[in-house]
Amino acid sequence: MSAWFTVRLDDRPGSLARAAQALADRGVNITGIVGVAEDTDGELMLTTSDAAATREALAALGVPFDEHDPTDPRGLAAPGSLADMARTLADR
Repeated sequence: MSAWFTVRLDDRPGSLARAAQALADRGVNITGIVGVAEDTDGELMLTTSDAAATREALAALGVPFDEHDPTDPRGLAAPGSLADMARTLADR
């Protein structure tokens, strides 16, 4: 099963590199990536070649993340999901 991960990285040099390296160390390929940053807050959305290994890598780093199933009709593709995501970003 493929999944989208929304990852919140620390606002410090190397945060993205550490997450990418943790995935690489487990042989996980990043297959899609989108980043959003505002001031010192930001989120990264990504898909990978191995959802289970991605979960393990992010958890081992202590990086907060949410997982989304793109095939779930209540998920990212559901009517109103863009509005919900935009509202969440605006509130942050």
